Parts: sequence; structure tokens; C-alpha cells
Amino acid sequence: MTRKLVAILMIATLCGAASLDSAAREADLVLVAGATGRTGVQAVTQLAAKGYRVRALVRDADKARATLPGGTDIVVGDVRDPASLAAAMQGVTHVISAIGGGGRNPAAGNGPDDIDRQGNINLVDAALAAGASRFVLVSSVGVEQAETYPMAFMRPILAAKRASEEYLRASGLPYTIVQPGGLIDEAGEHRRVVLRQEAGAEPGRIARADLARVSIAALGSAAALGKTFEVLAVAGEPVDDLAPLFTALRADAPPAR
Repeated sequence: MTRKLVAILMIATLCGAASLDSAAREADLVLVAGATGRTGVQAVTQLAAKGYRVRALVRDADKARATLPGGTDIVVGDVRDPASLAAAMQGVTHVISAIGGGGRNPAAGNGPDDIDRQGNINLVDAALAAGASRFVLVSSVGVEQAETYPMAFMRPILAAKRASEEYLRASGLPYTIVQPGGLIDEAGEHRRVVLRQEAGAEPGRIARADLARVSIAALGSAAALGKTFEVLAVAGEPVDDLAPLFTALRADAPPAR
């Protein structure tokens, strides 16, 4: 076989693989919860740019239309209302949860326990019922130190996120849990993404666009399946291929029975 023929066959194979990948993405329907938040907007925008079909779960349709790319499938629902999630999850194959209660008023039903814990639990249950094939949960660094975290206002948030992580691991739903460091809007010098599993390490920072990129890459990565890891970025050249970083991580231990 001539070198020219080998080259042609290699190009054809690569083109075929690219076409299959594109077809798989077009067949997938990714639900982004928390789609109008700053991380959620990044996730929706990047998914659409990569050719995925995207559905944005939002509470305010007008805000979503003004914020998200044109053509985004917008569905109104509330993670606190399981009935609304059942309708939103129809046909969904993948879920990215970027919801967060943050400093909202618990008395109004918007606190961490309502959103970060129960909201994510409701999303997991709805994804299971819909037969989704992957759930990517955006959590936070520091969940293991929730009771002793230096910033006291973060403790209930971290405890709620930890509870949702534990529920997802025990659910049987294929998952990846991403624990970002401090979130920033612009990468600045923080350009090289790092994935790690070092409890108690300094949290670092990560641009929301990079957090979204890692979460999306995890959707289709067998190497990211069943793993929990922190994500941050340091000074250095950007990392284009995240696959080796996923592969280097250890899988989570099976949940205690």
C-alpha cells in the first residue's frame, strides 16, 4: 500500500470519526439547570457552539431570552418543584447542574438547603426517571470541611452541596462531580486548567468559562465517569486536551451500604 493511499485512508477515518461525533452530539439533549447564572450561560453557549442540542431550565423566561443564545430551547421550571422537572426532563440524555442557593434568604425557600441540597436531589431523581445517561454536578471545593470552613457563611452552602454529592453517588446514575475553586469571570493569568483530588489543598481560582468547558468535556468522557475532582487554573499555557487529566484521576469509592 502506498504512503499516499495510507494518508488518504487515515484522513477518511478521521473525517468519519468526526462525523460520528457530530451525529452523537446532535442526538444528545443536554439540560442545563441554572442556565441564566454566570456559569450556566457559559455552559449553554459552549454546548451550542459544539453542536449539542441544549435545553435551558430557568425560572424567568424573559431573562433567559435576553441572556442565552438565540434558538436555545428554554423551559420554565423550578428545581424545588419535582413536577416541573419531570416535564423539563423529557427526552434529556445529559444534565449539567450549575444551580446554587448562595446567600439567598432561607426563610423564603431560596437557601442552600432548598437549592443546593434538595434542588439537586430533585434533579437527580428526575434524570433517573427520564433515563439520562450522565449527570454532571457543579459543586464546590471545601465540601469535606463544611463544618470547619474558615468563612462561616459558606458552611451551610458547603454542607448542602456535600449532601447532594452523596445522594448523586448513591443514586446509581452515571455521574461526574466537579468542585471548582473560587469563581472568576475573566481568566487573566489563570489559564492552565488543573484537576486534582487533594483534600484540604488551597482552593485556587477558575474562570467560569473554563469550569463550563471542563463540565462539558466530562459529559462525553468515559475517563471522567464516577469521579469527583477539584478544578482550578494556574498561570501557564491553556490545556486543550482534557482527556489525559480525566484519565489520571482515581474513581470514587463505592458508596457505603
